[in-house]
Amino acid sequence: MQGQKLLLIIMRTRLVPVLATLGLSTTLLVAPVTSGVSLGHFTLAPAPASAWANTLSSATTPVRVAQPVPVTTQPNVPYAQMPNGIDIASWQHPNGADVDFKRVQKAGYAYVFVKATEGTHYKNEYYVNDAMAAQGNGVLMGGYHYADVSTDAAAQARMFADVIKVKGGASLPPVLDIEEAKGLTAAQLNKWVRTFLQETYNRIGRKPIIYSYRSFLMNQMGNTSDFTSFPLWIADYNGKQSPTLPLPGGWKTWTFWQYSSQTRIDGIQAQNVDTNKFGGTMQQLRAFAATGVVSASKK
Repeated sequence: MQGQKLLLIIMRTRLVPVLATLGLSTTLLVAPVTSGVSLGHFTLAPAPASAWANTLSSATTPVRVAQPVPVTTQPNVPYAQMPNGIDIASWQHPNGADVDFKRVQKAGYAYVFVKATEGTHYKNEYYVNDAMAAQGNGVLMGGYHYADVSTDAAAQARMFADVIKVKGGASLPPVLDIEEAKGLTAAQLNKWVRTFLQETYNRIGRKPIIYSYRSFLMNQMGNTSDFTSFPLWIADYNGKQSPTLPLPGGWKTWTFWQYSSQTRIDGIQAQNVDTNKFGGTMQQLRAFAATGVVSASKK
């Protein structure tokens, strides 16, 4: 692809200097209801009360961030029942052609991620129309940002947030698409990602999804487990009915899986479209769109 519900507490303990040395937040998330949930090493500080979506009713209300519950390394849902979706960018508008989301929905695609921005220099001219057309035809929609780690992470997050504030807003959480290291070390890259995730949350009030592919997460990002509290969208074109397991970076489960980049879709004139599976049922997908939490499947 080219381009949440917990009380936050500041802990003044002996761990603080250790975390500071590592460049990590001293904010500790306390797990809800389910005990023993791994949240990774990086946590989000409170979003400002002015964040535009899913924010606090007042500045004095405790920030509550729901966390996905890692139940298993493979969703407890048959492959055929996992909702299909697509992700698109300007490339899916050859010669300015519109995407017919009514036909896309009838073809069996329940959601779409639309590229909104890249770096600090690019805004997708089709984003607003695609976002409104998708939701107007019953297709769940989210926006994604293609990272350029050679420029400022916070500035990119601010631009991304500004662009995706379209009428009605996105129904799915925002996405960071991270695919290129551009010479950064794993430590530098992970710091960049932390900054982008925090600033996006500050601006939007929703916990972002991380999109990447296996070798990048394992090699360029050093297989870090810092981000396991964020939903994972993994790209893996292995021709099977599941991405390769175990997952990189300490994730216990995946939320979205991009399994192909060469699918023909009725309603889209471009020949090649990325296609994805959601790791749950349609009911769970709707709940995820509303809450950012993937609930456990009921057996």
